[in-house]
Amino acid sequence: MRLTLTINIINTTMKNKKNILISSKDSELSELLYECLSDFNVKYLDLSKIDVNSHESYNEIFKGVNIYIHLCHGGFNHSDTMKMIDYHTRITYDILFAAGKENVDKVFAISTLDLFKNLESNLTVTENWELNYPASEIDLLCANLAENVCKEFARDKVFEVINLRLGNIQKKDKSYLSKTELKNKFLKLVNFDNDEFEKAKAAQNEQFVSARKKGPNWINLHLQDSFEGQKYLTSKIKSLLDPEVKI
Repeated sequence: MRLTLTINIINTTMKNKKNILISSKDSELSELLYECLSDFNVKYLDLSKIDVNSHESYNEIFKGVNIYIHLCHGGFNHSDTMKMIDYHTRITYDILFAAGKENVDKVFAISTLDLFKNLESNLTVTENWELNYPASEIDLLCANLAENVCKEFARDKVFEVINLRLGNIQKKDKSYLSKTELKNKFLKLVNFDNDEFEKAKAAQNEQFVSARKKGPNWINLHLQDSFEGQKYLTSKIKSLLDPEVKI
């Protein structure tokens, strides 16, 4: 009797946890995000088990998924440039289309602050900045392309997309992002439900609206550690998650 009750409690707890799907496996970033989300039901999207020419095949993997995390950068990698572009455009579109069909609540597009690495150091980069990249910088080009695909779904109000551009998690430079800071902020974002997001966004008024692009369901946020001489401003994510703290 006691064992049955314990099992039922465990099953109920698991059912109440958010089901999260991460787009890529076997990269440092995907493994780090997986570790951050240890309190949730987390799975990886395995493209090897999907017929990329079948929408039904994509739809099946999103059944029961609440949150989808798409790595625009730091996930899928290939030596073939055309395969890189194909994944970050056509395949990304098909994945997100299936997510919409299965009524996924929220999508995180995980991108990179390296999109702005070549800008002069005296420029103040905000969440509104966007750049186009030549094919010679394939990783950044693909990150930019994948962001734009995600943005189209947000613009069409299929689901809310939080476009989270991350600092450098590999070395301590001026855009360094520690694992502790990533876990802390990312968990807060994941735990925000839609009503909480609406309240937080309303509380920010024009300050928060200025960080939004092309429709109410697209939000750009920048994240790196805070220290003297840091390269990028992160006031928007701080004021969103801690609205009572004055930046």
